[in-house]
Amino acid sequence: MTEPSDTSKQLPTPAGEGSFLFERPSVSNVASRWELASEAIATALRQQLVLAFLGSASSGKDSAIRELFGLDFGQVDPIPGSTETVRAAALDASENVIVVNAPGFGDIRSDVDRSARSIIDQVDIAIYLLNADGGATIDERKDLDRIRQGGRPVLVCINKIDLIRESERERFVEATVGQLGVSRKDVVLTAFDPMPALSPEPIGVDAVIRWIHKRLSEDGKDLLFAKHLRNRNQACQAVIRTAAQRSALAGAVPIAGVDITAVTALQVKLIGDIAAIYDRKMDNDLALFILGEALAGTSKGFIRWAMSALKGAGWIPGAQLAHLATSALGATIAGATTFGVGRAAVVYMEKGVEVTPEDLRVAFDMGATAWRDEHRGTSR
Repeated sequence: MTEPSDTSKQLPTPAGEGSFLFERPSVSNVASRWELASEAIATALRQQLVLAFLGSASSGKDSAIRELFGLDFGQVDPIPGSTETVRAAALDASENVIVVNAPGFGDIRSDVDRSARSIIDQVDIAIYLLNADGGATIDERKDLDRIRQGGRPVLVCINKIDLIRESERERFVEATVGQLGVSRKDVVLTAFDPMPALSPEPIGVDAVIRWIHKRLSEDGKDLLFAKHLRNRNQACQAVIRTAAQRSALAGAVPIAGVDITAVTALQVKLIGDIAAIYDRKMDNDLALFILGEALAGTSKGFIRWAMSALKGAGWIPGAQLAHLATSALGATIAGATTFGVGRAAVVYMEKGVEVTPEDLRVAFDMGATAWRDEHRGTSR
């Protein structure tokens, strides 16, 4: 691969139909957005995040924390002030991200010291684990009511779901959701440490990450969460999906230039977020390289489909996307291109100096096509 400082020379020169769907990335365009993105990322990573895992001793809290963050509470020193009842550990040296391992709120009794209660009071999100093998109890219903009274977002993980026969799961879940008085959208079926004979892989981890990421994005703490997940690739998928959804909204705005500016800014920020998750140093030259190679037009794959679809909607090559295309089609293409750029950025972070322009184009095309197929119905 050519040296990063020379990336402007690597950008392909589009010709004819093989032009960029949006404006061609330029050094000045990407540099200005990279500066803003870098400041936003630095600010986001300086925040504090507290995640509490609550539930009985048999619910699987330790397994959930270990699977998500690679943290084993039996091998770490708790934060001073936490107790045997409420254990808290930091995921970083500056203690910006704290994970709490505790019983249900109803079991945190008055003998828990003030420091432990203070940690609980700072919780951003509560993840409540329920042992599917035992079903829901009245005490667990009371527990959830107490947590919700504090206004915290609460995710209920019906854990060890592998122990429930697949044919019986839906009926079991429906009954459990009713007993707990929670919304189905705030419930995820999980098996963080399944029996190998029943499931070779953990169940529901991606869904848990997506739920938490979505709630934290409202407070700008989603990147802080993603950066400390054990599986970087899984962490990036939630970040990429959120950026693609925002791009889709921008791509549907029927104002000339708005879609281009907003989508480019989101894509530059996305590359920076992914670099932060992988602890990779980035600059605007590398962001320009990834964008240029990913978005460069080709005569096949997603780009070819997009060009054809846009022409069918009245687009003229060289014109701005959302101004002349239908808003639904503009949204699909904007979301797909951002999703593809995110996938290309992950490949870059994982391959490093061994990455080739073709690697980036293939990753982009696969990602963009997957997003298009998932959302294609909205563009018809």
